[in-house]
Amino acid sequence: MENKTWKLALICFLAVFFFTSCDDDDEYYYVGNGNSWISYGNLEKVDNSQSKYVIRRDDGNKLILSEGVRLNGDEVKEGLRVVANYSIIGSEREETSLNGKMIYYIRLYDIDDVLCKVPVKESFIKENEAVRNDSIGNDPINITEAWFGGKYLNVEFKIPVKKGSSEKHFINLVQDDMGLHNDSVYITLRHNAYGEKPDAQNTDSYVWSYGRVSFDLTSIVPEGYNKVPVKLIWTEYKKNIPETVTKSDSGTFSLSGKETNPRAKSGLKQKENHQASPNETRISCELK
Repeated sequence: MENKTWKLALICFLAVFFFTSCDDDDEYYYVGNGNSWISYGNLEKVDNSQSKYVIRRDDGNKLILSEGVRLNGDEVKEGLRVVANYSIIGSEREETSLNGKMIYYIRLYDIDDVLCKVPVKESFIKENEAVRNDSIGNDPINITEAWFGGKYLNVEFKIPVKKGSSEKHFINLVQDDMGLHNDSVYITLRHNAYGEKPDAQNTDSYVWSYGRVSFDLTSIVPEGYNKVPVKLIWTEYKKNIPETVTKSDSGTFSLSGKETNPRAKSGLKQKENHQASPNETRISCELK
């Protein structure tokens, strides 16, 4: 298939992590006691006795791994996109920061990699529409949550998969760079299930599988601008599968990562971190 940089595979399954713990003490496992946090960020390489990497959160603050799960495995590398579950055991102001960023010393409970991609332009698809449009797919995908985090659009979603299936699914974000939308950028979340699609007769053979993906939106902001209105569009399954509905959400994406409309009660907004729930589903999508 053409252009493998935008065609990364997802095999979605529950609770499989490439990081391992070097300690069997139960205190290093997820506790969900109201004192732990969930954050998205990227790994940065450092010279630290505790860990070779720190996590730079989407809000710019730094997480130093002092206790708990350690980062191991061949997949660990500079810039890797991750989501972490942790508690804070100390903090200080980052001396090299000019904008008040913080350093947090953390006990890490869980960490998982996050599929990270850039939008695909509609004009690129049109160059070979028969092949590329089919590859990106038009299968439904149910968004459970979507928000701006730093330079990213973070999306958490669920898709139906056959019980016991290892079928690869593909997720992409398509930017409409050909239409006129009153200065707004229209982006559509696309999904290729490769035939793994339920119908009214076989819904009992499917289960919901959860995934997450981050899209670097830097490229959608016009040159000379710092922010742009964004409309996110997707098609998802209704409660009565296989019926579908097309939905949308809007917000203003800023390269600065700052909230452009903090009083807005709905729509795509900046969301940096949230407290972990005791019943929060932990999921992972393997990168290929």
